[in-house]
Amino acid sequence: MTARGERTWHVDLTTGRTWIEEAAHDGIAPFIGGSGAGWRLLADLLAPRVDPLGPQNIVVLNPGVLVGTRAVGASKLTVITKLPTIASPDHRSAVGSCTGGGRYFALGLRQAGCDRLVIRGRAARPVVIAVRDHGVSIEDAAELWGRGIEETTVRLVEREGPSAGVLAIGTGGEHRVRNALAIVDRTNSLGRGGLGAVLGAKNVKAIVALGTGGVRTADPQRYEAICHELRERVLAWPRRAHWVKLGLAAGWDTFKHTQNPGIWPKDRWDELYGEEKRLESLRAVIACVACPLSCRLRWVIPGGAFDGEQGLGSPYSKSATSGQLLGIEDDRQMIHLVTLANKELGIDFYTTTRLIDFITRMAEAGQITEAQAGMALKRNYETYERLFRMTADREGVGDILADGWYAVQEAFGLDPQDYGYAGVCKGIDFIYDARPSRFHPLMMSFFTRPRPHHGGSHTRTNSRGRTLEEIRAQVEHWALSEETMARIFSETPYGGRFNVGRYTSHMEDLMRVKNALGICTIYTYQALLFADDMARLYSAATGEEIDARELVTRGERISNVAKQLNVREGFTRADDRPPEVWFRPMRAPEGTIEMEDYFQTHVVTREDVERLLDDYYDERGWTKETGIPKPETLRRLGLEAQDTAPAR
Repeated sequence: MTARGERTWHVDLTTGRTWIEEAAHDGIAPFIGGSGAGWRLLADLLAPRVDPLGPQNIVVLNPGVLVGTRAVGASKLTVITKLPTIASPDHRSAVGSCTGGGRYFALGLRQAGCDRLVIRGRAARPVVIAVRDHGVSIEDAAELWGRGIEETTVRLVEREGPSAGVLAIGTGGEHRVRNALAIVDRTNSLGRGGLGAVLGAKNVKAIVALGTGGVRTADPQRYEAICHELRERVLAWPRRAHWVKLGLAAGWDTFKHTQNPGIWPKDRWDELYGEEKRLESLRAVIACVACPLSCRLRWVIPGGAFDGEQGLGSPYSKSATSGQLLGIEDDRQMIHLVTLANKELGIDFYTTTRLIDFITRMAEAGQITEAQAGMALKRNYETYERLFRMTADREGVGDILADGWYAVQEAFGLDPQDYGYAGVCKGIDFIYDARPSRFHPLMMSFFTRPRPHHGGSHTRTNSRGRTLEEIRAQVEHWALSEETMARIFSETPYGGRFNVGRYTSHMEDLMRVKNALGICTIYTYQALLFADDMARLYSAATGEEIDARELVTRGERISNVAKQLNVREGFTRADDRPPEVWFRPMRAPEGTIEMEDYFQTHVVTREDVERLLDDYYDERGWTKETGIPKPETLRRLGLEAQDTAPAR
């Protein structure tokens, strides 16, 4: 049985040249394949300190190794590039990854025989990159430039056929808004951090993927048996019926606690944005390829100024928190803003609403004048929607918002750390606030990762009320040594009943594994798929027999490559900072909320977080003082040590 390798398709937009390179499995196996091998490739190709919006930046699209097979949840595409978010006061930018699912795009790449797509250079005019069975081509997109994501996608699907996958940017990406994202198959987003701006700077309006071939596995009979077993496990999940009915709208019972800004009473928030309210606009739940759960949604706004407006994706969690922050009680208005962001503008709803919330609050407090802003920054819906469009168009004060948190700081003398909800790290605002959420591993990964976002890191600890036994049972599938398990599950006065810092390091490595394989994080969040299951799938798919321990070690190797790339960009421990707002009590109608550990045994202090960060670096084999991988760690993982000197 021969283990399969991978094919990387290259596009140079500057010269118009395209070519294909093949790699044997032995060459990519240390990094799993998929996005793991993509990280290694980008480390070899990307020069240090390039302008993320310049032609020297490189974009690597990586469908997961298992995409195109019957493995449950195998739908994910990971895109790696240097992101344009201004991540520090001295204007450094991080190399990061964005992960999203979909029904057609990642599948189309793999069925065309493209295991990886590398884009470099800059086109002289707007283009569409088309990946088909016979190869990749660069095609004119002049008639699509200036159009929204929805219209662009529909036109391309009409041209290519209903099975075509489309990744498209909106007008915000064309204008290089630094939080611009891309939308895949009209339903899934890619790009907190600005992937849409990178593509816009390259004059890439969209990428089309349409393949008709199959995706082979090394041992089809064994592989199908494993897939059948895991599918039956998912179908037997007791909460599946509720999930299939509501998709991501089903998480309200947890969400109303973990993402609560603490402005409205919870019962009032539930009335305005809760599950019953969500059902008024929800029309269908949509599954990504190979997913028996389904989480994407189709909605139709009922009544009001936006009656009949339709959208696809996941509007409810976004609109609920932002609606409370902005003081908008009509959920239909907020769902319209999500629709506008996803269908037309292609800008990050979270970051845009947080920035708008911040500057309008500061204007209300007299810290931004009308003369400074060039307009009256009122706290009303009309102003919010106008600022959305101004940001995407880089018009007036929107031009400042389009460059992000540090641009707002420079223009108005405001500190992003003064923003009152969730916080900001490396130039990106957080979705979750660790005060209502508690300080669990996902909260820590927000500031230890190069791009502050979960990126697929959900485990049992994201849910409230899990027992220590449940948490430990999931970790046991990671095949860690007894000594490692003892370090993670030793109670400390600063960390609680388990060590968040040590746990987070291994959770992030598992996230690298899932992304490389293309497995959706829902399956680890709900404890339906484990690391040893992934090892069985990988072994049968590739023909290389490995266990969970080896698979997670390869995830660790990917984590270290990503870290090396960002150390090269000047990022050290000094940048891995929890937001200041986490250490300030939240004054909610129900009472004061402080940041506590998962089991609420004590309030987590700044000193506690520093000690847990020490433990995180220690667990990783990185120096505690700088957060840089030690030479012996890199040697153990077979990586070169010469790339670890921070940028000057």
